[in-house]
Order: sequence, then structure tokens, then C-alpha cells
Amino acid sequence: MNIESKYRRLYKKVWKRIDKATLLPDDCGGLCNEKCCSGTESDGMLLFPGEEYLYHDKDWCSIKDTNISLSDGYVIKLLVCKGKCPRDERPLSCRIFPLIPYINEFNRVDFRLDPRSLRVCPVAQKPDVYPVQSKFIDNLYKGFPPLLKKEKVVEFIELLSEQYDDTIEVLEKFIGD
Repeated sequence: MNIESKYRRLYKKVWKRIDKATLLPDDCGGLCNEKCCSGTESDGMLLFPGEEYLYHDKDWCSIKDTNISLSDGYVIKLLVCKGKCPRDERPLSCRIFPLIPYINEFNRVDFRLDPRSLRVCPVAQKPDVYPVQSKFIDNLYKGFPPLLKKEKVVEFIELLSEQYDDTIEVLEKFIGD
């Protein structure tokens, strides 16, 4: 089996585990008029390493290189929608938005609110009004272990964690403790 097939199987397996529950009981896109899905041709979602193999033949999106590289030179990709994507084909970053995986102080993955989501997502802006379903979080913990066996994915999550820490540090300087 080639690497493309392996990654396709991996992500479809993870999606299946995660998609057994949703962020909110209803489609959260109705809260914000799908703001997270309506950017420009330079807006998009970061793809996890190898996830781009699922999108090479799709006409509803394009894949672009980012300026983010892993230690082996692998360049993280950005998926940009050309309108609206088929919901069952959306990338992992979209499926877990407004959360991101984070490697905590115990070297384990947990899930945190992505500070970048604060400008567009009512769930991020008002978590007391729109609480994330606990079943959704449980499914994230069940879905991610196969990904964590891939060194590139772990390194990517480490980079996301560093970006998260840097963003929180800047926010804390402006907001205070």
C-alpha cells in the first residue's frame, strides 16, 4: 500500500470516530452564517500532515503551501474552499473548529479553544451560551490516537501548541491575569 492510500485510510478512520457527535446539538454554521466557511481565496484551514492526499482530485477546493515546515522539510498545506465544501469531506481542522489539539505539560494531547477562532466563532465568543457537547470532546480523545502514531502529525501539533502558547502570552499582556 502506498503512502497516499495509508494517509487516506488514516484520516477517514479518524473522521469516522470524531463524527459520531457534533460540536453543538445543531449545526453551528447557523449561528454565524458560516463565517468560518466564507473567507477569501487566501483564507483556509491548515491540513494535518498527509491529509492533502484526500483533496488532490477535488474541484471544490485548492491546496496551497504555507510557510510552515516540519524538521524534515515537509511543508504544511492550506486547504482553501471555492465556496462551500461537501460537509462529509471537510478537513480535520474544520471538523474540530474552534478547537485545536495541544500537547500539554504531561506530553499528552488535549483540546483547547483556538484563540484565532475568537474573531469569527460564537461558540468561542460565548462558551457559556453555546457549550461544546462533552460527547464531541470524548470523540476527539477517541479519534486522535491513530494520528499520534505519526511523527509528522505530532510535530505539527507541537507547532500548533507553540503558536497557541505565543498567542495566549500576547493576549495576557494586553488583558492581564
